[in-house]
Amino acid sequence: MDKPDIEAAAAIIRSDPYAAHLGVEFVLIEEGHAVSRMPLDERHLNFMGLVHGGAIFSLADSTFGAAANSNGTKAMAIHVSIDYLAPPGDTPYLEADVREDARAGRGGHYRMEVRNAAGEMVAVCTGWAYHTARPLED
Repeated sequence: MDKPDIEAAAAIIRSDPYAAHLGVEFVLIEEGHAVSRMPLDERHLNFMGLVHGGAIFSLADSTFGAAANSNGTKAMAIHVSIDYLAPPGDTPYLEADVREDARAGRGGHYRMEVRNAAGEMVAVCTGWAYHTARPLED
């Protein structure tokens, strides 16, 4: 089997318009693993002035997409669950670390951790991705 072109895949992943809208910065993309950071500002807050749960989920999900598509073929989420463990607190950014922890045929299982700048766990997610054989360029 050919080794995936991680750099080509990473360039496509980094062009994600929704992630860019949120300010997500992909720090690391390697096969089955991705780390991203999202600097926080007023667009990430809810009506109570707290980081919106949807922003936390979007960071995890965007990073999940990077990890799942890092091998250069299209993959899509088929299930994701999230547990919010603690409020992020007064933090300048959140960071997500996502790793593939199992593969079963075309299914890949992933664990997502979201932490604040102090390294405290804010949320943990698990999810399944369906891996196709179609290249990202299509």
